[in-house]
Amino acid sequence: MDAWLFLTRIWRLQRRLFEEARPCMEAAGIKPKGLFLLAHIQKGAYPKELAESFHMPPPTVSHLIGALEDAGYLVRESDPKDRRRYLLKITEEGEAALEAARKCLEGVVRGWLESLRPEEAQTLLGLLERLDGDRS
Repeated sequence: MDAWLFLTRIWRLQRRLFEEARPCMEAAGIKPKGLFLLAHIQKGAYPKELAESFHMPPPTVSHLIGALEDAGYLVRESDPKDRRRYLLKITEEGEAALEAARKCLEGVVRGWLESLRPEEAQTLLGLLERLDGDRS
């Protein structure tokens, strides 16, 4: 199998997913990068960890954090273990936006999977799980 073709298809599917979900996500008040940052912050995170995890420059992450904070989706709290650092915590509004955005994406994917026969959908999901391993 051609690895480049595989990568191209994955990238195109992800891009198409966000294009199709964009109107719903915008209605929920969240953009794709914000969705992934909030999902990571939901587990508890420091800004430096986000920059490293997403392979983004710290100023870019700071800008995204600021936008999420301005939207009321997260707050910064002093780290009780090290007052020089702060933890990012998702707010109730952030939880609601995150859940709404996930539903938008799930709706698009559900529509895609419905275009497959049930056994095709199961095979696809099984293969993706196998390729992903236990990396969740």
